[in-house]
Amino acid sequence: MPPDLHYRDWKEDPPDYGENCDLFSVEVCHNGFFCGLRRNLEYVCASTAFFDNCCAQTWSTECIDEILRYLGCERDGKVHVYWCLPEKDIVDGLVPIDSNARFAEMVTASKTHKTLVLFIDHTNFLGTLRADVIVNEGPSLPPVINPRKIPAAYKSDTTEASSSAIVEAREKECDEFVSELVQSDDSDSDFDCDIYDSDCNAEDGDDDLFADNVDTEVNDHNSKEIIEEHEDEEALEDEDLNLIGGERDKLKHMFRAFNPEVDMDNPVFKVGMVFSDVEEARKALASYTIRNRVKIRKTKNDRRRLEAVCDTGCPWLFKSSKHSRYGGFAITAYEGKHICEKGFEPRAITAKILTEKFMHEFRDNQKLGLQGFAAKVTREFNMCPDRWKLSRARKSALLQIHGDEWEQFRQLLDYGQELRRSNPGSKFFLSTNSVNDPGSAEHKEHLATVYWSYDACKRGFLAGCWPIICIDGCHIKTRYKGCLLTAVGIDPNDCIYPIAFGLVEVECTSSWEWFLSNLKDDLNITNTSPWTIMSDKQKGLINAVTKVWPDAAHRFCVRHLLQNFQKAGHKGETLKNDLWAIARSTSIPKWEKNMEKIKIDSPEAYEWIEKLVPNTWIKAFFQEFPKCDMLLNNHSEVFNSYINEARELPFLSMLEILFYKILQRMHGKEKDAKKWTGRICPKIKKKLDKFIEWSNECQVISAGNYLYAVSSHEFEKHYSVDFKTKTCDCKRWQLTGIPCHHAIACCKNDRINPESLVHSCYTIDTYMKAYQYKLAPLRGRAFWEKMNGVVIHPPLFTKVMGRPKKNRKKAPEEKIKKGVTVLTKAGVTMHCSMCGKPDHNKKGHQKYVERQLQEQRENILHEDEEVDIPYILEHVIPHTPNPSMDPTHLEESMVYRMGQEERDNVQLNRALGPLPENAFVAAARDTIPEASVRVTTASARGNLRGRGRGRGAATREKTRGRAPAQEQSSSRGRGKGRKRAATSASAEAADATHTEEAEAADSARAAKRGFNTGPGSIYYMLFGDEQRTSEIPDLNAEVFPGLNVQEFPISQNAPSADDT
Repeated sequence: MPPDLHYRDWKEDPPDYGENCDLFSVEVCHNGFFCGLRRNLEYVCASTAFFDNCCAQTWSTECIDEILRYLGCERDGKVHVYWCLPEKDIVDGLVPIDSNARFAEMVTASKTHKTLVLFIDHTNFLGTLRADVIVNEGPSLPPVINPRKIPAAYKSDTTEASSSAIVEAREKECDEFVSELVQSDDSDSDFDCDIYDSDCNAEDGDDDLFADNVDTEVNDHNSKEIIEEHEDEEALEDEDLNLIGGERDKLKHMFRAFNPEVDMDNPVFKVGMVFSDVEEARKALASYTIRNRVKIRKTKNDRRRLEAVCDTGCPWLFKSSKHSRYGGFAITAYEGKHICEKGFEPRAITAKILTEKFMHEFRDNQKLGLQGFAAKVTREFNMCPDRWKLSRARKSALLQIHGDEWEQFRQLLDYGQELRRSNPGSKFFLSTNSVNDPGSAEHKEHLATVYWSYDACKRGFLAGCWPIICIDGCHIKTRYKGCLLTAVGIDPNDCIYPIAFGLVEVECTSSWEWFLSNLKDDLNITNTSPWTIMSDKQKGLINAVTKVWPDAAHRFCVRHLLQNFQKAGHKGETLKNDLWAIARSTSIPKWEKNMEKIKIDSPEAYEWIEKLVPNTWIKAFFQEFPKCDMLLNNHSEVFNSYINEARELPFLSMLEILFYKILQRMHGKEKDAKKWTGRICPKIKKKLDKFIEWSNECQVISAGNYLYAVSSHEFEKHYSVDFKTKTCDCKRWQLTGIPCHHAIACCKNDRINPESLVHSCYTIDTYMKAYQYKLAPLRGRAFWEKMNGVVIHPPLFTKVMGRPKKNRKKAPEEKIKKGVTVLTKAGVTMHCSMCGKPDHNKKGHQKYVERQLQEQRENILHEDEEVDIPYILEHVIPHTPNPSMDPTHLEESMVYRMGQEERDNVQLNRALGPLPENAFVAAARDTIPEASVRVTTASARGNLRGRGRGRGAATREKTRGRAPAQEQSSSRGRGKGRKRAATSASAEAADATHTEEAEAADSARAAKRGFNTGPGSIYYMLFGDEQRTSEIPDLNAEVFPGLNVQEFPISQNAPSADDT
């Protein structure tokens, strides 16, 4: 296409050319065909394309050829282009574009008319129509000869019979045709070939002669009338059909039929135009009024007549009536000239017209607001009605799209069967309440509860998501109300993963117990200890979780906890920050520090927090198994917002929207994951990058064996990190499975990639396992199997005054006004200027006093009582659990794999056994001499009166068979020496007895220990024997049977079991 030409999309507005501009636009009608006689010529089934910025200086045949190539057409001899002269129609305004003079005329016309209309004849119909020839015999005309097909009536069975002359005329060029006349040798021919010189020449037009002279009811050849049958009813309305026999009498009554799909946007009326019924004529008249901006007034409007006039003094007239001859509602009189002044009449744009016109817009965008709808109406009609009419039109369009809300409840059983058929393993069951109809004696079954889940979601959750379930409830925004309970998981990329849904009347203990029981049975969970439930702090929900999931950890959303904290009177930014600091504490010392701080700031707030269970909202007390340290129930809130538009639709439409939203999500997530690179998911990668930045302020001391000491500027300045057990004293690594900044600093020290230490639950492979299952689409409602069950009526509801609320109540700090967050006065407590007490002012002081006195007299405690529906527990579907199919026992489940990884990371607190013997002593044991007796001066002189060790040594030497030292000495001692010797002799007997008893006890203990009791046993007790070894008791032999057991020699410091 030339660079100046521009193809205009249907959404774009036409350009505004100036008066002296050489540019113009071209409207090309293509992909259609011409049909009808000359005066009823039409171009039907056409597509329209607009090309802007056509330059008058370069407009030529090349431009036409480029436009044809852009539209997929080529000049092959059959394709011809015609130009419709301005202010004329295709009946008398079409001229072929076949010369340069024609292009010059088009350029001249473009100065006053900036849009030129072109028609493409794909079959050269117009050229063939000019060459049609009708052959006549004279006064008695034969039947019309079709130049394209020889009727069976003109075929002769015998060779001697005379045959009719057949003339074929085809146009080869613009004003030239070739005809071939076939005549019989028989002289008794019915007509002469000189007929071409008569007044019945086809070039002069034979329509009037045909109507006046041909009697179609007479069959000159006595042959049967042949009428071709067509399956297509629209083909019978074609004005160019070559009809024979009895159908020819209808030809003179064929008028242009009104096509609502094409003509309704901008109707053009003509006398004889036929409508299908009066409703179609009324719609066409209303569309004419809107498009031409005139005030049309209906003077007669009933089932048989429709007449309308314009404003006073305007000659415009429209008359139509029902005629059996036309087979419909036809225009009998029409005057299309207006002399009145155009204006804007929004009343003509009714809600019904808007609904029909913009139905496709609402199908594409069911959340189209009134402001956007008004902009589309103004762009289409150049005027816009009031917002109430727009609202009625939108409501009517949505009602047609989704169907009657009452009727949708009757199709729930069919939907459940279709869901189970297309997605085996999915669950859908409902329960009803039998209610007596006040107007009749019959019982009606009203919907009470619905539970449904998708098989692909359940399998993906168990295969790749964390063992944590977020549960929450949200309100249905229809006239029948209700509460939608949802169970949402978390995928490896920390995104929402829907699991199951339930519909109940209200949130209460029984409804949550019903939902959690069905959820537990649906997932076939028998061991609840590995699971964690995240929810709001609601009384009924706490009781239900404790009863149905007794061993599961239960966490509360800290945001809702903060609201309860502030409602208790503990307000202020300081206390709010203190509460969040306590919740974020990941270690016991940090938690104790933050508790001391809030105790100083507000003792009352400290007492309120002391009553809470710490493992429900403080990180330091969370279980480490789920690998999740979140404090907020944001995933449930995000999912409620994700399905917000579906919650405003009728229930069955909501189910379909939810289904296809999840279907697209499952497929889209898998496609996105195939583009990711690396080992872990993108969101986890961002968290790891944040820890990498924090690690710059940490100093590492390596202790070997993958143990490290890390110091930082935080509260706990020193931390120990163990890579084997993947633990850190800050506990962030254990809680999340992502290495903390202390561990990352150790990774930098040893050149280790931090991604290799991230838990496997965050990997892309695990993510692909979560989204490997797909949902199969559902069939249309017409194809659903009819269950023919009980007739289900909508839930019972109480109509309340006012417009239903669709948005949640926001906190004062969440208000946004003109793009700026502002703080409202909501929640501000007023105080009385007389008594200074809160909750009233000076004007209401007297009523406050009276109310206080009445409460004191009656002693009434106003407490909110929970509404409960105990009969809902009867709707729990019976289920027989199979412990062998519990996720903790299935190798393909995420819980099983996480449990195996936790066992691999268990810290082994094994005793290393007794201290080993000194290596130097053990090596020199053979060279150590035996212990010798120490000889002193006293013993050498025979003085045996020694004290302490000397006396004991002498006694032991004697008992061992050695000669005492005093016997070897000289006996020259006198006086006191002899007396001391006699005394020593009596002492020796006592010492010998004591020594023998001591040695007997030592021998018994040594024998029990495994030592020799003979000579040299004291040596073995001191230095040990390399031949005697004892195994170290293995406390983990049963858990880790493959570990090697080491043996250590017993040394002098080895304690025995008896000593302990």
